[in-house]
Amino acid sequence: MILNPGNSIKLNEQEYHDVFKAYYGSLCSFACQYVEDPELAADIVQDGFVKLWQLRNDFYYRHQVKAFLYTTVRNRSLNELEHSKVAYEYEQKIKAKQTDAFFHDAVVEEETLRMLSKAIGKLPPQMKAIMQLALEGKKNAEIAEALQISPETVHTLKKTAYKKLRKYLTDYYYCYLLLFL
Repeated sequence: MILNPGNSIKLNEQEYHDVFKAYYGSLCSFACQYVEDPELAADIVQDGFVKLWQLRNDFYYRHQVKAFLYTTVRNRSLNELEHSKVAYEYEQKIKAKQTDAFFHDAVVEEETLRMLSKAIGKLPPQMKAIMQLALEGKKNAEIAEALQISPETVHTLKKTAYKKLRKYLTDYYYCYLLLFL
């Protein structure tokens, strides 16, 4: 019989209902300690009982059923918490993107990149290649290897490129500053 922990059980429909009556309330309270939402806790517990019914022939002792239910409810509760966290973070990102500040910052960033790319396009071919690789985050040694030149040459050409870019971008800076003020 199911009430005797030493005996083997067969979880038929009546015994399943007995387990449901014995553990449903406790499991709901247990799940609610995790998710802090009684309705969600009840859904989690119901899902646990559905899973128990699907696997009902895999149990031999009452303690297995009890352990299965508590473990299933705990794992599902933790999954819900993780999902809630992800959903909350996504919601916060969406809210942040709806602000005027985000819009302004995105426009500034894109326009800056566009102007910088345009200015880099005006550089001599080797300087242009060096600056494009630098924008990709490559170090001088990596750039030198990729372009088959010495690291000193990369350093010198990069320094010259920065000077030229400052000159190209100075005019844009003042126009850009006036546009956004």
